[in-house]
Amino acid sequence: MIFFISQAFMLFSQDNDPVLFTVGDDEIRLSEFKYIYEKNNSDEADYSKASIEEYLDLYKKFKLKVRRAREIGLDTVQSLQDELAGYRKQLAKSYLKDKEIADKLVEEVMERMQSDIEVEHIFVAAEEKSADAQKKAAKNKIDNIFSKLMENNGEGFSEMAKTLSEDKLSAPKAGKLGYYTSPLPDGFYNFENAMYEMEHGEISEPVRSKMGWHIVRTTSHRAARGEMEIAHILVRKSGRTRTQARLLIDSVYGLLEEGRNFENMAAKFSEDLKSKSNGGYVGYFKINQYEKNFEDMAFSLSEDGAYSQAVETDLGFHIIKRISKRDTSDKERLRKRIQAKINNNDRFRIAEQKMIDDVKREAGFTENMTALQTLIDSLDQQFYSYKWQIPELDKDLVLYELAGEKTLLSDFTAYCKSNVRERLKFSKSVDLEESCTSIYNQYINEKILAYEEAHLEEKYPDFRALMREYREGILLFEITKQEVWDKASQDTAGLRKFFASTDKKYMWPERVAVYKYTVQGDEVAAISVYSYAQKKEHDRIVEKYGKHDQVGFQFQELTLEKSSDLIKEMKLEKFGVSNLKNKPAPPSFLAFKDMVPPQEKTLEEARGYVIADYQDYLEEKWVKSLAKSYPVKIKKDVLNSIIKDN
Repeated sequence: MIFFISQAFMLFSQDNDPVLFTVGDDEIRLSEFKYIYEKNNSDEADYSKASIEEYLDLYKKFKLKVRRAREIGLDTVQSLQDELAGYRKQLAKSYLKDKEIADKLVEEVMERMQSDIEVEHIFVAAEEKSADAQKKAAKNKIDNIFSKLMENNGEGFSEMAKTLSEDKLSAPKAGKLGYYTSPLPDGFYNFENAMYEMEHGEISEPVRSKMGWHIVRTTSHRAARGEMEIAHILVRKSGRTRTQARLLIDSVYGLLEEGRNFENMAAKFSEDLKSKSNGGYVGYFKINQYEKNFEDMAFSLSEDGAYSQAVETDLGFHIIKRISKRDTSDKERLRKRIQAKINNNDRFRIAEQKMIDDVKREAGFTENMTALQTLIDSLDQQFYSYKWQIPELDKDLVLYELAGEKTLLSDFTAYCKSNVRERLKFSKSVDLEESCTSIYNQYINEKILAYEEAHLEEKYPDFRALMREYREGILLFEITKQEVWDKASQDTAGLRKFFASTDKKYMWPERVAVYKYTVQGDEVAAISVYSYAQKKEHDRIVEKYGKHDQVGFQFQELTLEKSSDLIKEMKLEKFGVSNLKNKPAPPSFLAFKDMVPPQEKTLEEARGYVIADYQDYLEEKWVKSLAKSYPVKIKKDVLNSIIKDN
């Protein structure tokens, strides 16, 4: 039955991914072509007839070469297999982190950012650096509170928050924290999960943060307010009566209503010393950052440039100006901003562990904790030393099973033996069971991640396509090197024959013949030669200075292209000279000799261009022969189905 279901699924998949063309008996499916077409053409992948046909021609040639590489067994060459394995190892680690963790976390935040959640909590402090006894006591306390809540079907949450919560700010308010939105700061991912995953009024089980334990209850949600860029004018209540402060802020508001400049008013009247010199500029702020009155008033401003009436906070009275609202319409830009915020924080570690737990479940992971306990019972203090020796235990004891494959306890003991640093990092005061279990958990996580990496092709079509690219790219490089590049550079006779057949294709353009004069003597001698060259011909210059030992006169003939920087400032006519250059020593300059008419390059002069063209010639000839050996047949109906301008 399973066989028939599998076959039916394969047929269904193939029907939805038809063959686009064949190379010999190799089938290239539409999904493969579309993937590579879109990847290599990026924004220009418009599926126009011209674009598709141009790229299809390139891809046919590519597939012909890859087919030939396989035909001669290049895919079995060990060095090439090792190269591919190296690429895969690098790709798998980054792909696993990016696709299974990072991308999912970013998508999660993007979705959660659409809503603000109003939340309450009961809190028991237990920072990560707290002593074990304190952590244990905190856990017991939060568990007891949760048990009482469950006994009463959640009734009494507010009263318990007032009397038992250790959050001094929220406890008097029955645990009310206000609205929060994703992403919460590092160390509060479990809290955030509880916020977004519960129904309103539902009470969470105790969740851990870097500050301690929380029992979370959500009460409502609203469309996310986002972030706003603001400026403000503050009149403080301290040092004056509330009425006096109110009169002063109302006077400032009146001046703004008369058309006075907000920035000038902030500079003159605001008592926020940090912002008044900058026109009252505060910058971007988000929800729950300032008092509720301030936040509500700011987010009530509907237009950039609008300012509020006076709003009161504990500090005093404010007039708030909206500068801008953070734009989240550019999803790619938003994605990058989120990535920067959450990169390397606790949600990566938690999400990775969740992924590991999911893989365990999907792959039917089972473990034999009795076998692990057998090892733990055999340990002594030598375990914390590099001298530790593996104890003699039953070598056939199964430690765990993953996807039907059994791993023995002896594999783990070998891991412990080789990972000396892991054993040494534990203090001898740490319980042996705790330290061994910690190393075991690390070992299991590594094995699960390795298993997942090994099965990425089955789970992710994109990774499968990426590995196909690398695999075929390696084959293409090697076969092209053998059939084209090496031949073009090593076949001297063939290269000369090809050059002879090109009929003056490689020509020098019109060039400039010059004399380069060098003077080894002092600067006065150099100036003398330079001045003489501007009015006398070359023979006269040599006659006058050539045998003058004190001058140290030398010359050489050069042929330069007209675009050369060496002659850009000289006139290309009789007695034309370049500037006299004293650095680097000795002094030198160029003098015009003649124009050199266009002429054919020698093979040596054109060698780089000739080799490149010879490679193209050999490749074209090779591709034609490959097409005869492996006929290419295109499915016109499939091709036409993706062309958009038919």
